[in-house]
Amino acid sequence: MKKYMYIIMACLLFNTSCNILDLEPETSWTGSNIPTEEGHLNGILYGGYERLRSALSTGFLIYGELRAEAFYNNAFQINIDKAINNTLDYDMSYASWQSFYEVIKQANVVLRYAPELVQTGAITEANADHLMGQAYTLRAFAYFYIIRIWGEAPLIIKPFLSDEDLEDYGRAPLSEMYEQIHQDLTEGASLIPASNTERTILTRAAVHAIEAHVYAWEHNYEQAIISIDKVLANTNYSLASLYNPSWNPGAGDFTAQVQASDYAAIFNGGRHKESIFELAFNLADGDNTRFLTSYFSGTNPIIRVRSEFGDTFDSNDWRGIVSNEWSSTGTYKAIKYIIGFSADVDTRNIVLLRLSDLYLLKAESIMALEDTDDSRNEAMGLVNTIRHRAGGETFEIPASDYLDRNLYSQDDLIDLILEERKFELCYEGYRWFDLVRTGRAIDVLRERRELELDPRALIWPIHIDEIRRGSLIEQNEYYR
Repeated sequence: MKKYMYIIMACLLFNTSCNILDLEPETSWTGSNIPTEEGHLNGILYGGYERLRSALSTGFLIYGELRAEAFYNNAFQINIDKAINNTLDYDMSYASWQSFYEVIKQANVVLRYAPELVQTGAITEANADHLMGQAYTLRAFAYFYIIRIWGEAPLIIKPFLSDEDLEDYGRAPLSEMYEQIHQDLTEGASLIPASNTERTILTRAAVHAIEAHVYAWEHNYEQAIISIDKVLANTNYSLASLYNPSWNPGAGDFTAQVQASDYAAIFNGGRHKESIFELAFNLADGDNTRFLTSYFSGTNPIIRVRSEFGDTFDSNDWRGIVSNEWSSTGTYKAIKYIIGFSADVDTRNIVLLRLSDLYLLKAESIMALEDTDDSRNEAMGLVNTIRHRAGGETFEIPASDYLDRNLYSQDDLIDLILEERKFELCYEGYRWFDLVRTGRAIDVLRERRELELDPRALIWPIHIDEIRRGSLIEQNEYYR
């Protein structure tokens, strides 16, 4: 009930149109609906998280996975088919950036009014700082998704308080957007208490994890490593366990043991020690991820894992048992988020940031910077930590192999690390972004999907409604 009070409050406070670029009169505010209490700010910030859930509850999969090589359309849904086959158009619902700008809108209001409420004594400075730190980070996270999905976009960092504040925003250069993201993350890190380690709100560790990905997207690998190391040094986060030498792969209960492992609990238990930030869903509050499970579960899930993808898991890689289910009909299901799922009593959080991602991102960053024996040892030490967890000592790559430049060039090792990310992070919303970030998307689609993709089509089209509403918004070139 408390959650719904906050949502209602947020709606009252934001009596605006749904689209951030809409110039209709109903976007005007009055002095009677501005936040005046700490509870108002909490409700507004909660509304931001709520909108992030709306944007990414299935969007993490649509934007981060479907365009790569893992899935095929099993239910003949047109929009899913367009995403999987990279035939996007500007009328698809997922081509709209509306939900992300609603996240930004909520964050902007918190940042606008929190300092005023400190002055009136309605909130303590410490509590205001914590809320503002989350708001800065929430705004940065939303803009980072926007950049990766659409490229240049309107940069809006203040709330609309009256008609006079409304402007027709054009698309800001990427350089300005990156600058704002980094400023916001710096502010977030300075304001969020270091002691906070909750998994379902944005913490300082989440700030540094997002920051690392932003730097990697910019190919600033030195700074990416610095940000990653700040998280790796935090003892509140640690890797889950998976491989257990006492478990017998030939035993009848082996699959059940692996699927009940600490590693499987990251996705099916929630708030795990390896998790850094996850979208929280709660049946008691009336929200759930049942719609997501329809993508994966049932007799006819909306999407299935392509056999060519599922077959690439090594038989000694126990992650395959947590990630995939092989049926008697010769088809795969992605089960990572639905092991033991019951729609009547269950829901699952969606993990957006976790520790093993940073291990592998650091390994990739090290190898992108230089190719020495020391860099190979350091990078592959991180990779082997993840591989050992997946299949034990024999699953590690020996130094005699990875130090041999006749076997592995620098690019070969980066490819190896990206393949390791593919297995470790499959179905979690990383794969497509990894391929685009490293310039491998077009080649992978050609080689593994027999699809030819124009480089201009790596980003999404902007929904036609956004083009019509904003006179300065131009469609991305490929989709004109």
